[in-house]
This record gives sequence, C-alpha cells and structure tokens, in this order.
Amino acid sequence: MSIVPNTPRLFVTIAACLLAGFAGGGPTRAQGSPASLYSGLSTIEIPYANGPMRAEHTPEIRLKLRGAAPRRFGMDTGSTGIVVSADHYEPGPGDTNDGPGQLTYNSSGRVLHGTHHTTDVEILNNDDRPAATARVQVLRVDRITCLRNARDCEPNPRPRGVAFMGIGFDRAAAQGTGDAAPRNPFVNITSPGSVRPGYIVTRTGVHLGMSAALTRNFAFVKLSSKGTSSSGGLTQWNAAPLTVSVDGHVGTGTMLPDTGINYMFLSPPPGSPLERGERAPPGTRIEMWMPGQGGPGAFYQFAVGNRGNPLHPERVVVVRDPGVFVNTGRMFFEGFDYLYDAVGGHVGYGWNGRVSGVYGRVTPGSR
Repeated sequence: MSIVPNTPRLFVTIAACLLAGFAGGGPTRAQGSPASLYSGLSTIEIPYANGPMRAEHTPEIRLKLRGAAPRRFGMDTGSTGIVVSADHYEPGPGDTNDGPGQLTYNSSGRVLHGTHHTTDVEILNNDDRPAATARVQVLRVDRITCLRNARDCEPNPRPRGVAFMGIGFDRAAAQGTGDAAPRNPFVNITSPGSVRPGYIVTRTGVHLGMSAALTRNFAFVKLSSKGTSSSGGLTQWNAAPLTVSVDGHVGTGTMLPDTGINYMFLSPPPGSPLERGERAPPGTRIEMWMPGQGGPGAFYQFAVGNRGNPLHPERVVVVRDPGVFVNTGRMFFEGFDYLYDAVGGHVGYGWNGRVSGVYGRVTPGSR
C-alpha cells in the first residue's frame, strides 16, 4: 500500500567498466561526514514483529493507540502517516479533532477517507513494552474508495482492520495531503527526548535515531530543502537524487526505497523504448547510482529475469512520469540499510554484506 509519486521516477543499468570503476574507488570518508554529528547520540532498536523483511510481506511494527489494544501496523517508507480504522483507535482526552481528510495510495489505487486526529502513539517492542512515544496526526478511516483503473482495490463503506504506518518523506503531493502536520511517528518522538528525529531501516528492524557507530560505513547524500517546515519546526526535504541507466539510456531523477511493495516502478530515462503500463522484458539491464556515478554513494544493478540476484524485484512496472523516477520496492533492503536524518537533511546507505558485491556496493563518505 505504498505510493507511486506524481513526481519523476528512476532506474539504472550498468556497463562492466563503470562497475569496475566504482569498485576501484575504495571506501573513503569525506571530511565533515554527517556520521560525526551523531557522536554520543542514542538509538532505539525495534525488530520487526513479523520477522526479517521478505518479498512476501511488508514489515510490521507494534503500536498502541488510544482506546485499543496493541497491534501490528505495516511499516511503509513509501508513504507518510498512520491510517487506522475505528476498531484500533478511539479518540479520547488530550486528542484533537483536526477535520476531514484522505490519503491516496497510487500503487494500489486505494483512497482512504476519514477524520484527522492528533494523538499520542506508543511504539512498542515485540513484547509490548513501550520503546518510544510520538505525537502525530493520524487518519481515522471510515470508508475506502478506488481510483479509476486501480490495480488492487475494493470499495469498503465501513472498513475494519486498517493499520498502516507511513514513515517516508516528500510524499504529500503523491498522497494528496499537506506537508505541515506532524504525521511521521519516527520523526515526531516526544519520549525519550534524546533520540534525533530520523531512523535507520534494515532488513531485520528499525533503529529510531542514529549513532556514529551505526553509520560509520554509510554513504550520505544531502537532500535539497523544499523551503517549508512542518508545524513542529522540521525542514521539509525533497526526494533523494538518483542516476539510472536502462539498457544504456542514462538519466537523473529521484528515487524511493519502498518497504510497502515487493516490485519496482520505473519511469525510464529519455530514449528508452520501454512501454508505459507494461513490465520491463527479460534481459533489460537496470543500474542505479545514488546519487550519481563516481565518488561516495551507493550502487546496484540487475538484469530483469535474473532471479539469482537477491536485489531483483518481483517485477518492474514501467510508468511515464514527467521525469525520471525509481521506486525500488523492498528487495532493495536485501543489500542495503537506509537512513533518513530529518534534522540534517540527509539520506544514507549502508551495505549489509548479505549480497555479492557483483550486484551492488557502498562507497562511504558524503556528497
């Protein structure tokens, strides 16, 4: 249930010489790397309630909202904000009614309608001990409608069992929501107060906050500011940059590592013959550099149909947005850890060592 943005999408294909050149750069640490800013900071590790991330399921984190028992919520880096049905949240003292709202998931075509409430959300360990508390605006869902030509949607006038948590950034335009309200629980933590707003997503769990030890081998990419701030005072950041090659056609755009889906959306570079609405055919070579070729950054590649590559998504769906864009899907996390620093305006990529270096790598540093 993650989102395909209305902004550019992006993918990459590689030549062996470029791969060799990237590998030859070797791990280098740029001066003033964001990791140095995290010295002395603490993090909170929360394993996924349903085990390590897999193609078959979205990772889940246990949450408790007012008036309901703890339950698992799908954790989605491709959207922002909590959506919850009435059986899992009952507004109470201290909550505010912020009026009607809706959230659109373009990847499935579902539109969730309801009422916005600002409330406290307990983020739990798997034994239901509170790990942290966030105060955010949630959408209490009372009906579901479908976009025209929706891929995976059934209307529901009285939904039950809705429990989904989006922790992504720069998703407002795609979702049909505003930027200002504090909706991301992982960057609006009120207790403990020692956690820097942001997170590190891994294959097995999430770290709230960041530390120098966890990020010492990361490649950091500076995000550009949208020129606006949330009501909590956090700067709003644009999506992460990417360079992608599709069968030798190279372009620059933006990318989204998305835990919410197991497949990839690709809006290819100019000149690519791939057809909108179709799947990329077997043999299509896709290579991605984050943010670009050369210097510190992350890289991975696959040939469509090579199922021996753990980073290969379930499928590659071709779209035609105004620009280049890639939604990686969650198979990205087979090889990478992913950081979002909401204060400093960085994303970071760490190589987890589970996948052969033939398919990808990280050159530590900052750019």
